Amino acid sequence: MNTFFEIAVAGHPRDYARHAAQAAFAELERLEEELSRFIDGSYVSRANRLAPGGSVTLSPDALECLLIATDLALATGRAFDPAYASERPADLDPDLPPYALDPSSHTLTSRAIRLRLDLGAVGKGYALDVMAATLREWGISSACLNSGGSSVLALGDEGTAGGGWAVGVGEEGNHRAVPLREASLAGSGTAVKGSHLIDPRTGRPAERTRRTWALAPTAAQADALSTAFFLMEETAVANLCSVHPSVGAALIREDGTLATYGALSGETSP
Repeated sequence: MNTFFEIAVAGHPRDYARHAAQAAFAELERLEEELSRFIDGSYVSRANRLAPGGSVTLSPDALECLLIATDLALATGRAFDPAYASERPADLDPDLPPYALDPSSHTLTSRAIRLRLDLGAVGKGYALDVMAATLREWGISSACLNSGGSSVLALGDEGTAGGGWAVGVGEEGNHRAVPLREASLAGSGTAVKGSHLIDPRTGRPAERTRRTWALAPTAAQADALSTAFFLMEETAVANLCSVHPSVGAALIREDGTLATYGALSGETSP
């Protein structure tokens, strides 16, 4: 997934925690083989080679990740879109993805002239969710998982004396600590990779220059939403959070102030 992953476990002997973490990292390696568009035999690569109307059978994880990604694309009005680089036919409804998923048969069918799926903005979050599920199978009830320093998933609430694993939103004078419990926080910005985020709705680079964060029940949701929030108008971010009470958003405005909404709500409003 072209980034690093870390696991911190609390409340268990060192050797047991190490073995549980190794099992979780084995799941990460398996998902990389299934979901990476850079690996020729992955399900995503196979889908990207489909002719219009062609189909491919997906693994359970590839299907689940794409179902999550598709739901988030619809919820964000395609501010997040795993198929943003696809060549769409002119008669395809702009609100529909350029592919169809059939959960009953685990198949994906291309509706595109040229399908180009990229799960980079949701895949590492989905990997954290699967890794966390593996830790739970090992009886790990308190852990903090981190991907790339930008996506964090917390199990339990034993990380700090006040309850929850402490993670932060904001920068410098507006920094805020968030006690993360059984949820995920992800951030998006341009500090590391520069202006790499393309708005799927326009095909142009993002106009926002300051960071955004998303809080959600799962890391896949938080990962994708933080990208979407970077591309959405502030009022649209606020509206999405009001419709989905378990979702929170934080964004740094161009004047440097921190705005928070939904499950991260606090000091400011549009």
